[in-house]
Amino acid sequence: MNELVWVLIVDDEPMLRQTLEDILKKRGFAPVSAGTGRQALEELVRREFSVVLLDLRLDDMSGMAVLSRIRERWPDTQCILLTGHASQDSAIEAVNLGAYSYVMKPCDMEQLLLTIRRAAEKWQMAGSLRRSEASYRRLHDSMTDAFVVVDMEGRLLEWNKVFSSMLGYMDEELRQLSYMDLTPVEWRDMEKRMVEEQIIPHGYSEVYEKQYRRKDGSILPVELRTYLLRESNGQPSGMWAIVRDISQRKKDEGEKSRLEEQLIQAQKLESIGRLAGGVAHDFNNLLTVILGYGELVMQDMHKEHPSYESLRLICQAGLRARDLTRQLLAFSRKQLLEMQVVDINMVVKGFEKLICRVIGEDIDLQLVLPAQPLPVKADTSQLEQVLMNLAVNARDAMPEGGTLTIETSLVDLDEQYAAQKPGVIPGRYIQIAVSDTGCGMDHETAGLIFEPFFTTKAKDKGTGLGLATSYGIIKQHNGNIWAYSEPGRGTIFKIHLPLARESLSKGKSVTAEPTDLHGNETILLVEDDLQMRKLTQIILKRQGYTVLVAENGQDALTLLDNFKGPVHLVLTDVVMPGMSGKELSDRICERIPDVKVLFMSGYSGNVIAHRGVIGDGVNFIPKPFPAQALAIKVRKVLEEDAL
Repeated sequence: MNELVWVLIVDDEPMLRQTLEDILKKRGFAPVSAGTGRQALEELVRREFSVVLLDLRLDDMSGMAVLSRIRERWPDTQCILLTGHASQDSAIEAVNLGAYSYVMKPCDMEQLLLTIRRAAEKWQMAGSLRRSEASYRRLHDSMTDAFVVVDMEGRLLEWNKVFSSMLGYMDEELRQLSYMDLTPVEWRDMEKRMVEEQIIPHGYSEVYEKQYRRKDGSILPVELRTYLLRESNGQPSGMWAIVRDISQRKKDEGEKSRLEEQLIQAQKLESIGRLAGGVAHDFNNLLTVILGYGELVMQDMHKEHPSYESLRLICQAGLRARDLTRQLLAFSRKQLLEMQVVDINMVVKGFEKLICRVIGEDIDLQLVLPAQPLPVKADTSQLEQVLMNLAVNARDAMPEGGTLTIETSLVDLDEQYAAQKPGVIPGRYIQIAVSDTGCGMDHETAGLIFEPFFTTKAKDKGTGLGLATSYGIIKQHNGNIWAYSEPGRGTIFKIHLPLARESLSKGKSVTAEPTDLHGNETILLVEDDLQMRKLTQIILKRQGYTVLVAENGQDALTLLDNFKGPVHLVLTDVVMPGMSGKELSDRICERIPDVKVLFMSGYSGNVIAHRGVIGDGVNFIPKPFPAQALAIKVRKVLEEDAL
């Protein structure tokens, strides 16, 4: 195919659409994306598409419905169904409706690209199997791909200049050869099967790959499709083929592999993100109950009690589970971030002493920091976690000692660099390079280090979430992180964060912790989870507060209608059935303008943001929280203006 092949990608996942667009552009296709079935049909009206990659499940209509519309109006357009939720019945239905093929997610990128090429060939060659002699001759004269005709014994009858120059033979030499003379021995059986199983029974073959042997003995990889020629009585008389040199494509296998890995990684991130976001709420509610009641019992229990140590270990395990959940949320880029413009040099210098304590005295820490500030918009605590993870890994890679170097700089990433690094947008970036002189990694290991739960450490030495967490944090900062390593030659991690255009933040003033956590104010508690509601009520009552309890927004409003005293604080869950915490707080603030509001939730950051909760001047405490943390937060909100 020499003409531009337009491919329409129809999928409701933006990240997957963008990844497929990038891959198809690299391979010379012209991709266009649509997020819904309606948008897809509108795009088809605007432009003729050779191939449509169609997700089975869309927000506005089913993929099958879209397929039916396409087959009715654009019968030559080839549709390839993509889905992660397939059954044999749906596959049969798709084929019966005229789909060219049916591909499961996650996709084998090589197979998907081959299927797209075949579908595009089918679209391009539709109706061309029995052209007139004049059309056949025009095709022969205008071909830019190689073209060859053979008789049924394989003797070469006709070819164009591209074919002879491709193989390095003179025309006189080709007349003495057969098709099999040009085919290496290991490909001859396959060639015979194509003739017997596809070309003679069907009149043509699918697009397939093989090799030729040039006159100089070198091997040439090609892609071709072969068609059957018939006499006027219908008997086979020969075959003709369009042959394309794919040697450059084979040289680019490394880049193809990287793009395929990017697609697989995107799909893994999508799956882990959905899992983490889905379980975060219920899991964090359970952890809050476990940690909260554990803390309350420990407060009432003397340290000499025989069950005290067992209870302490239970609470300790609960804290580890809480940290694990937070790491999963960070990996899936759903962690709550407090962003401000900071100088990356000051972040590194401020963390220097802690890193030195972590890596030990036998490892030399070297900081290479320029004099000028390097501003980035970031959550400082999250960047510190990334530096800590990298420092710990470097320490473990240098058991006999060595050098850990952290270097910052301003870099310009141009179009050429971005083309080699999937997902990179050209521009100015702050670079953080963290390198060690340790044992290094082989290529296979380096390709797995950012995957969740992958670790080269002993079973009890790590969870395999350190680098996965770092990856998620950097991605959530709109940056990229890469690892370069060779066995015995150490490892270097390069982090690129967008250069901030805003001025450096002056930093938040530190508010002193309340000295007395008790109070006598009235608090309206709204929580739909029974256990969470009871625990939170106990914690607040222990601090001396009057607590009004409601399990949903409507109950809370009814309770206020019947309560005659003042209400000083509304403590509400964010996501509740019927009425959200934000909607409830807005309605209460209309009644009581000076009431304070404190939100709580176990959902991930993106879910809370969609509810309009995250922002300046909004008080929020994430679940799970210890009893002490809740007491401190409530007291702060009551005593001060909203942070």
